[in-house]
Amino acid sequence: MTRQAFLLIPLSIVLLLQLQAQTGSELPFQTWAKTPPMGWNSWDCFGPSVTESEVKANADYMAANLKEHGWEYIVVDIRWYVDNQTSGHYNPLENSTFIYDEYGRLTPSPTRFPSAANGRGFQPLADYIHDLGLKFGIHIMRGVPKVAINHKLPIKDGNGKTAADIYSTELECTWLKDMYTVDATKAGAQEYYNSIMELYASWGVDFIKVDDLSRPYHQAEIEMIRKAIDRTGRPMVLSMSPGATPPGKHEHAKDHANMWRTVDDFWDNWSQLSYQFGVCAEWAPYIAPGAWPDADMLPLGHIAIRGERGVDRQTNFTQNEQYTLMSLWTIFKSPLMFGGHLPDNDAFTNSLLTNKEVLDMHGTSVNNRQWFNRDESIAWTADDPTNGDKYVALFNLSGNQFVDTKDLLYRSGPISTLTDGYGTAIDIPIPVGSNSLFLIADDAGDGISHDHVNWIDPTIYLEDGTAIKLTDLHWEYASTEWNFVQSGHNVTGGPLNIKGTVYDHGIGTHAKSIILYEIPENTVRFTAFAGLDKGGTRQAGTPTVEFMIATQDPTPREIDVRKAIAGTGRISRTMQRQGKELAADITGAEKLYLVVTDAGDNFNYDHGDWINPTIYKPNGDSLLLTDIDWVSAGSGWDTVKKNKSLDNNPLTVNGVVYDRGWGVNSYSIIEFDLPAGYTRFEAYCGFDDDVLNAPNGVTMEFMVFTESPHPNTSVAIPVDLAELGFTGDCKIRDLWAQTDLGNYTGQDFAPNIAAHGAGLYRISPLDRRDQALVTLSGPTEGMTDDGFVLDIQVVADTVAPGGWIMLYQDDLHVATLELDEAGNAQYTTALPASGPCSFVAKYSGNAHYQPKTSETLKISRP
Repeated sequence: MTRQAFLLIPLSIVLLLQLQAQTGSELPFQTWAKTPPMGWNSWDCFGPSVTESEVKANADYMAANLKEHGWEYIVVDIRWYVDNQTSGHYNPLENSTFIYDEYGRLTPSPTRFPSAANGRGFQPLADYIHDLGLKFGIHIMRGVPKVAINHKLPIKDGNGKTAADIYSTELECTWLKDMYTVDATKAGAQEYYNSIMELYASWGVDFIKVDDLSRPYHQAEIEMIRKAIDRTGRPMVLSMSPGATPPGKHEHAKDHANMWRTVDDFWDNWSQLSYQFGVCAEWAPYIAPGAWPDADMLPLGHIAIRGERGVDRQTNFTQNEQYTLMSLWTIFKSPLMFGGHLPDNDAFTNSLLTNKEVLDMHGTSVNNRQWFNRDESIAWTADDPTNGDKYVALFNLSGNQFVDTKDLLYRSGPISTLTDGYGTAIDIPIPVGSNSLFLIADDAGDGISHDHVNWIDPTIYLEDGTAIKLTDLHWEYASTEWNFVQSGHNVTGGPLNIKGTVYDHGIGTHAKSIILYEIPENTVRFTAFAGLDKGGTRQAGTPTVEFMIATQDPTPREIDVRKAIAGTGRISRTMQRQGKELAADITGAEKLYLVVTDAGDNFNYDHGDWINPTIYKPNGDSLLLTDIDWVSAGSGWDTVKKNKSLDNNPLTVNGVVYDRGWGVNSYSIIEFDLPAGYTRFEAYCGFDDDVLNAPNGVTMEFMVFTESPHPNTSVAIPVDLAELGFTGDCKIRDLWAQTDLGNYTGQDFAPNIAAHGAGLYRISPLDRRDQALVTLSGPTEGMTDDGFVLDIQVVADTVAPGGWIMLYQDDLHVATLELDEAGNAQYTTALPASGPCSFVAKYSGNAHYQPKTSETLKISRP
């Protein structure tokens, strides 16, 4: 999906949209998920190859440890119907053994799910899960199986129609070839979806995730699926995947599904997590009970055991990043589907999943929205409708990252082989007056393996309409994590090829990459197609990248020199010191970072050389670092050159030529994982003779670090309580720490939030003295089977009584309503089936008024 900027929506519209489903006119299926669903899904652990024993192990753990905290769904993800699926990647169609019944309906593999043998399907497994007090879900693909089409299998109750009568090859899934589209205009199409939902209902399914449904948005099939589910009479929550669902389809999605994806597959990568903030802010207005924008799964704990993305691992997210993830997902009210292998959870992971105060906010809060986004400090807020308190989540997005994302013009979001066309079309305006254009490709999920990418036909347009291809210009610099940036070829020198289409004009590179062009100041537009090159997609693994555009230098350049364990001091031509020996004690270190800074001026002509960089053991054994692979290497201009100067000449310092070392330009960081047993580092450092006669610059400093050289940036984020409506003292509670922090007023509260970290707080006003009167009334006559209207009014003597009403019918919460400016709310409900029923309205209170409860209203069927 092309996204040029995230939508900023006025608060009044946020409130209007969020409350549309709170009037008593909910669709019946929306009552099946009045709070965001919470559960476990097999995808992040086991990809398409999960087994029955693995599902049961996770169900047992959830029942014993998480059920009491609201976790309830156990979902078997993709391709449970393939008998010979054993790995984290999809078997090709021709090498897949499908299991299906006489009507072409896919059924579970008895090899992987032994209880499904003899036509029992998933019913025995569903019964097992139900007996634990949990609910059972499955993943399916949109469409009709090709195997059923090829065998012309009949559609159950299809009036003689077969699978071959209802399919279309149009809009076939691009990333899994098991199915064809069901053509809604053909006789038997609805009956096919009726038949599979009837089967799933007979198994006892409670949750259905339908993939390849919402991107692109298959409206006709969505409507058939909705009808088929409702026809069964069984409450089966409907989840639509993958993302990004088009925001313009939010009304249709809300009227047909309980949850829908807002992004493509989300993995344990900071770039993807930081991207979610813009997406969640865009989707927040459409949050409604029973209809939830879904930020995707929680890749936490032990993941990728046989997963589709990356190697078997504990999540790559740091603890700070995990707090950020859980704070954003819960205040955004996303469904929570845990991706890790639950039996391997540690205490910290479980603390994220069992915090009652956080989960209460997730389930009951209203008016959830982004409050502000200032210089990578972001705040979200929400209301507690039970007592007038507010929740505030604070996030610090600054810190160690490949690029600084705060001033980007464009972000593609993650691009992978699951993305239609393996790429995205880019067409964005360029601010007039810009003279630099940065093309950025960052890793977005599983490390940099196979992340071969192409910028196809990158073109700028001037105010007069003139089009200039960037491939006709010379870049100022171009860096990439692997190999070399190449114009007219992919990163390995071959043809530019994206999903089988060969292109003549473009740039081939590899994540992590930055390409800088100087552009005319009257440039107004940029276009390109950016995607994954065949050189990466044809290899094992799953290339995943994110494309970005900037007109300001996005490279984080902050270095915390206090962390350095050794340094050369300033080296420059004016100091008549071209080079210096550098040594450092690295005893016990596991990491080594070799850094060249610009020594405080700029990076012009800062061509530095690391000569004979060597590590030593106490017994004198040595290892030249040029003989081992670095973890990462970056240069402020061009790329790090091994055994050559930055200009590809022999390494030469002060007239002496050297065979071993690296040529770099400030700012440069070369990172190594240190082998065990080495205790000392030595190198000779200096600027290369190539720049002896440069017109300016040539000032640098070489430093050695054994921890990340970037600052450990924590930021104090002030919370303006008056802006939240609180004019007096407030008690503030840290929800993650479950600790009262004290009383605050005005802007006194400004907690320090760690880089990539988050804080989550409850704010309770202390000066609510005024009382309000709550009245609840309804008709005493004239009621029909169409239902009736309840009127709620909150009356006060002084300030207008804003806030929320929690409405209960026979002690069951049925609605959360916002009071209008006059203190009124209405709710439409159906007549009781028989006998009387009672209603109670509970007013939340606000900054001025205490909570208050109405008298009970009894209604009888006439």
